[in-house]
Amino acid sequence: MSETTGEDSGPDAMEARQWFIASRFQEFAGESRANLCRIVALGSFYIVELITFRGLDLGVVTIPKEPTVDLAFHGAVTAICVAWVGVAVTVASCLHRRVFPEKLKFLSTGADVTLLTLMLLLADGPRSPLLVGYFLLISLAGLRLDLQLVRATTLACVLGYLTLLGNARWYRQALRVPKYHELIFVLALVLSGVFLGQIIRRVRLLSEDYSNRLRTAEGSPE
Repeated sequence: MSETTGEDSGPDAMEARQWFIASRFQEFAGESRANLCRIVALGSFYIVELITFRGLDLGVVTIPKEPTVDLAFHGAVTAICVAWVGVAVTVASCLHRRVFPEKLKFLSTGADVTLLTLMLLLADGPRSPLLVGYFLLISLAGLRLDLQLVRATTLACVLGYLTLLGNARWYRQALRVPKYHELIFVLALVLSGVFLGQIIRRVRLLSEDYSNRLRTAEGSPE
């Protein structure tokens, strides 16, 4: 066993260790909640895709079948959704077995961004309403209370959007959007990550302030 130095065993090191332990517990809980949200969101959006493929007539509510959503497109979207469910099942299995490596949240988020980008490439790319999914993924990253994950997710979403723009420019020019649309969307993605990162920072400051106030209250005479 190696000897611990005064720096390693000081109050700052102790606080850092306790924060690490507490944050890992919260990351585990956050990953579980994020996976549940992943399943709910995936099921909800797939129901909408089914409605656009088959149409819906409930009397009061009528949604006509979308002509551009053919059998080939529906099959491709279904395949992506099946792969996405596989990601969710894998994450759930790891959490159930208490297998929670540091990179799991990065791998699951990377899979989310990749599969969403693939779906958008099949759909209307930068013109698709599914673009809002990038913002949902950044929000999911915030559930883990990890600044590095939020930054990585924001960067991945920006790269995914740039991939859509490149595909529209070189292969599907009918899907191109004005430059100011592109700039606004990229800026919105970046600012979403920045704002969420600030919330995570405030959470740590809040917990530290609360802990200090408890210690002060316990040490003060009644």
